[in-house]
Amino acid sequence: MTRAVMFNHAGGQCFAIDAEALHKHPQLLNEFGAFNGLRFRSLDALAYGLCFVGGVGTITVAWWMFFVGLAACVLMLAVNRKSAGEAARNAARRSTDNFRRLHELGCMWLVYE
Repeated sequence: MTRAVMFNHAGGQCFAIDAEALHKHPQLLNEFGAFNGLRFRSLDALAYGLCFVGGVGTITVAWWMFFVGLAACVLMLAVNRKSAGEAARNAARRSTDNFRRLHELGCMWLVYE
């Protein structure tokens, strides 16, 4: 199961955008906005940095600081994943060419209700 962002297109069709694949390969989003790939890579690095700070806090402050850092890392990665899908959804809403390109990349598929 992959994480997906739903996209209701004109004509009552519903599409799912694969946020997991876009988060794993953020360079795919560079076509839809300048520096999107760099933005998501930087935010992921910040999330892993929070986990590292929690580990350092475990040694210097209190034993439970690791759990705080880990929780912050997991939550930030989840938000980054959803943001990657939403960036693709916004690009698909802006332009038919972007919509077509997402479909060609294999990041969007039709959902039957």
